[in-house]
Amino acid sequence: MNQIGQEINERILKLKIVKLRKRGLSRKSTKPTGRKSIKTQEISDIIETETKNNRTLSCERLSNLLKESHDIEMSGTSVWRIRKALKFKFKAPKVKPKLTEQSKIKRLNFAKYHLEKQTNWKKVVFTDETWFYLESLNGFIWRQWGENDDSVYREKEKYGKKIMFFGGVNSNWMSTLIKCPKIVNSESYQNNIISRCRVFSDMDKEYGQWNWLLMQDGAPAHTSNSTKEYLSNKCLVLKNWPPNSPDLNPIENLWGIMGRRISKESPNSERKLELIVRKVWKNIEWEVIGNLINSMEKRLRLVVELNGESINGYF
Repeated sequence: MNQIGQEINERILKLKIVKLRKRGLSRKSTKPTGRKSIKTQEISDIIETETKNNRTLSCERLSNLLKESHDIEMSGTSVWRIRKALKFKFKAPKVKPKLTEQSKIKRLNFAKYHLEKQTNWKKVVFTDETWFYLESLNGFIWRQWGENDDSVYREKEKYGKKIMFFGGVNSNWMSTLIKCPKIVNSESYQNNIISRCRVFSDMDKEYGQWNWLLMQDGAPAHTSNSTKEYLSNKCLVLKNWPPNSPDLNPIENLWGIMGRRISKESPNSERKLELIVRKVWKNIEWEVIGNLINSMEKRLRLVVELNGESINGYF
């Protein structure tokens, strides 16, 4: 009898479990779908407003702000998800194009020349200076696709403490990262920057002297008569780099990648910023550099396709 009673109790228990499961399924099926709850929409609106009020605010700092000012408990990861849903991306501010018709013609001629010549970009060293900003984490901001008001454009005077660095990359080489003086002129460029980054000795060893090209933009320190004379005894320089064309230089994309990685470290002093910049530079993957160098032909073809217009945003 005890065994029979136990079996009956087990059957009753199983029937109850089945009923509870069915009831749970029926509840799920009647749950309203589609429109967000008001609370979720309100939080989303608050995050969008606070982000536009301070576009440099990290997800963690915005999480704290939500708690302090709006009594909303939300992790930095959840803030990031909502920002992503709102189509925000953490990117460099837009740069208003400065391409005159003459600049476009020069870009077009440059692209056509090197496409026809089939320049071997793997034997070119791409160089550049860039600023990394402390207060705004390299000047990066949260902005949505298509936003065009003044707050999404770069205003350099807004940003505070910053450090300028010089770097160069080749398909299988990276320079020493050089901290630049705040003002770069011909003398400092020759004596404290280009001569210290190892480019001449390393590239001569890799390819042989006069068998590789140095790419630099048209900054006065790069193109002065004294710098031209200095470089004429060191290497071949890529000629006729078009004005206002950072979008053609693969290292510009590398600076952007670094900026995003540096932002995750949240440096709070110039010293820490410098240490983090150097660490991030050393840890850049060779695959990343190789892909950027290999994109040169596509960049030039796109310049031709767009008749000399900017290719910002394509790479």
